[in-house]
Amino acid sequence: MSKKDSIIPIVTPFVNNKIDTELFIKHGENLLKNKMDFLFMAGSTGLGPSVTPDERKKLVDAFLYTPDNIILQCGSINLEDSLDLARYAKSNKIHAVAALPPYYFTGFKREWLVNYFLKISSIYPTIIYNYPGTTGYDITYDIIKDIRKAGGNIIGIKETTYDMHEILSVKDNIDDIRVYTGPDEYVLSAYRENLDGYVSGAGNYAYRYLNIIAENYSNETGRKAQLAVNSLAALAGKYGPWSATYNLVKIITGNDVGQPREPIMPLSDNDARSLEVEAKN
Repeated sequence: MSKKDSIIPIVTPFVNNKIDTELFIKHGENLLKNKMDFLFMAGSTGLGPSVTPDERKKLVDAFLYTPDNIILQCGSINLEDSLDLARYAKSNKIHAVAALPPYYFTGFKREWLVNYFLKISSIYPTIIYNYPGTTGYDITYDIIKDIRKAGGNIIGIKETTYDMHEILSVKDNIDDIRVYTGPDEYVLSAYRENLDGYVSGAGNYAYRYLNIIAENYSNETGRKAQLAVNSLAALAGKYGPWSATYNLVKIITGNDVGQPREPIMPLSDNDARSLEVEAKN
């Protein structure tokens, strides 16, 4: 079986609602040191929609000494911002950009989607970030074919969906595309279904389990590691995943990654203590 890509949507550390580059670099270097392949910047776990275009460039700048480990999420409801970020990615020769489709406007026409991804991917190789739960619509394999037919350079898709039939349909119907699972619970499935890798927010704190899965996906040890990831992800969900991830990174890895940015609020002191007790158990 070929090597799978381990992609971590890295948290964005904020201190007083400003990005703390030093904390960001320390956390990212720890992930890369522990065999994670790519840092997916300004994704959902990184609170990407709240990170300005200039701040996204700042995140890229922090790791320009290792550009091939960077994937930048450039999707936006402002196409000009997305195009500018794609050009920035090109100028710095990072691995790729990823792009959420335009969100909020749920009645988006198919031809508008094709045009959106065509323009971004014509600048730089693009991974589609398919997240129907937040955008209100689904990017299916036939839409990707239309984008490619029009000249777009779509190299992959991150499937943040629990529909394995749909995930496999992309792999089965499109040649030469990298397909990544998005849910934390599907890391093991990415290996067993021979997909190209995974994107896991839980990897910010549970990368040791992800490495165990990679080495033992065909046996019981790998299954148990996946169950451990599931338990930690469920614990984050119990306390609020956008905030709890920051706490879990510090509890499990010892690295301080600051706090989320408002309107996402940090956990209360009581919740933080309860989370720590449950995580250690």
